[in-house]
Amino acid sequence: MKVQQKIIKMSAIALAIGSSGAVLADDIDRDPILSINEVIVVHGERPTATEVATTHWSIDEEEIKAMGAQSLDQVLKNVPGVYVRTGGQGTPRVDIRGFKTRHVTLLINGVPANGAEDGQFDPSVIPTSQIASVEVSVGPTSVLYGPGGAGGVINIITKQGEDASTLSGRLEASSENTFNGDISAAGSGENWQGLVSVSHQQTDGFPLSGDYPHNDVQLDDVRANSDKEIDNIYAQGSYWLSENTQITANMSLRSGQWGKPSRDGSGSGTVKFERADDYDAKTFQLGMAHKFSEMFTLRGFGYHNQSDVLETQYTDASYTKVKQSQDGRSKVQGGNLQFITNFDDAGLLTSSVIAENQSWESTTTKPSTGDKSDQKRSRALDGYSGGGSGGGSGSGSSNLDDSAWLYTLAAEYQYQDDGYYGFTIGGAFHDQDRVKESENDYSGQISGFWQAFEQTRFNAGIARKVRFPSMKNLYSQSSGNVDLVAETSKHFELGVVQELGASTALSVAGYYTDAENYIAKDMSGAYQNMGRYQFKGVDLSLNNQSIDDLSLTFVYSFLDTEDKDAFDGMGALEYRPRHQLRFQAEYELPFAMRINMNLERIMGQVYYEQEKVNGNKVWTEQSLKDYTLLDLNLVQPILDDKLELYIRATNLLDENYYQSDAIPQAGRQVFVGISWQI
Repeated sequence: MKVQQKIIKMSAIALAIGSSGAVLADDIDRDPILSINEVIVVHGERPTATEVATTHWSIDEEEIKAMGAQSLDQVLKNVPGVYVRTGGQGTPRVDIRGFKTRHVTLLINGVPANGAEDGQFDPSVIPTSQIASVEVSVGPTSVLYGPGGAGGVINIITKQGEDASTLSGRLEASSENTFNGDISAAGSGENWQGLVSVSHQQTDGFPLSGDYPHNDVQLDDVRANSDKEIDNIYAQGSYWLSENTQITANMSLRSGQWGKPSRDGSGSGTVKFERADDYDAKTFQLGMAHKFSEMFTLRGFGYHNQSDVLETQYTDASYTKVKQSQDGRSKVQGGNLQFITNFDDAGLLTSSVIAENQSWESTTTKPSTGDKSDQKRSRALDGYSGGGSGGGSGSGSSNLDDSAWLYTLAAEYQYQDDGYYGFTIGGAFHDQDRVKESENDYSGQISGFWQAFEQTRFNAGIARKVRFPSMKNLYSQSSGNVDLVAETSKHFELGVVQELGASTALSVAGYYTDAENYIAKDMSGAYQNMGRYQFKGVDLSLNNQSIDDLSLTFVYSFLDTEDKDAFDGMGALEYRPRHQLRFQAEYELPFAMRINMNLERIMGQVYYEQEKVNGNKVWTEQSLKDYTLLDLNLVQPILDDKLELYIRATNLLDENYYQSDAIPQAGRQVFVGISWQI
């Protein structure tokens, strides 16, 4: 990896941009309808009918700073209905209302960021230094996002040059050689804006709780194989050719390596020794928007997302003797074009065309020798046989090279009547063109809101969503199934937002989801359409700001899951918390110190393991221990807020807790840091 060279070059560019931004543009009113970062069309100052009529959470930059979050996963764990869980792959996964990460659509400025291999994403590699806001939409979301998104849609809006500080940076440190840092530069002029950000994360591992019972697999106080190193370079800019025409560009480069902490031997599962020994990813986007008249607007973008990962499985905890390695490349590239018709008081009609190519290439090698130095880590994957077939060069080697085209035609109409009521109706046709065959299906959505009283708003929505199988679902040599069909899910939601007086607001949303042909692994480890899953639940949020400089928030999420086709005693789905409670408080002291506290309680998780009963192996339901986490962040601004000193603690109670069977999580960690801006 040429990480250091990249950082030096991009830091120089950052300083140049920062220096050139001394003369900032005057405030210029731009029609938000030209904002390509937003997939949902925004026109005017008020929220869109689509956002108001469904459950939508927005976390801005100030909230992110207050909680002390350093990466996207730490932000998302504060959203009602969202559960961030770390399992055997050592990667945080984002589950929403019972659906897994592969059912969540991640967008960065409107551009899809899910991987082609398995449809998932790693939120921990996205630093908050780049984020202006995180928009989370759940339930009956818009058809304009394309297929997928049964769990929800997360759109990261990155910082813009005209809103960010000219120069800013942050550095924090903790035990176990843990350092997180970033530097950003921004600038803007009358017709342009730009930003460059460089960040670095590293740790030798995370500490375990003082109550953790050590064993032969986990001997030390630091979690085995939990080291991580990530470098991230991000740049974006936009230019206004005229007040009606804008062009934009975004670029992101990421590289690193990390361990995958496996089971610690306390359960019945197999202990594995795996690492991501080399990770490189890049994203490019180019977009343009043009407003022909007050009625007609055209906007769209093209994108290229690629990630290369060398994953290695070792024979033992020395991590020197290779058992198997996989060198894989996931690539997603395509375009999204929207034609918007503005009927003024009669609403907005958006038509969309999306074409996307998803490809996955990999070489799996089982070496005849165990010497790590003998392994060739070549990225030259061209020429591999397709269709999931083997036959690579040399014994012990197998190759995969498959791709699929995904097409979407969508239309959505949204209407609002002076904010008293509004609705959205949309429909889309989707087609997945695979190597040997194709499959098509449709999605649809209807939602609406009614401002019944000045302090009371109701919303309701229904939707049908489609998710096609990923490349790994179809073609994985160990678990793939080419006969898989698309998942479909039906969503129903009813919510109310009530102002209670005394600066107190209550938000409650009840939902019911019925998912058919859900794709998951069966008992033999092969992907199957598992039948029918049901999710029922309630998300509640209560916020009070009646006391000056004090904000209090209580969040509760209830989730009931059921596999309608399961065997007796296996109806509940694994690792879905039945109850999530969270209490957050933020207070500013008279001498400007800010205190942010987050207390959460997770209860009611089950999983299944095999046990011998009367000489036969049977699957039995087990329960994970409920746990409580307390995070604290103290910030002291000085020099008129140009400099901030802070100390933050995660898992302050040093809870020994598990989010998956036999996979212990981090104990207490304390970070000390400094941030500055000019």
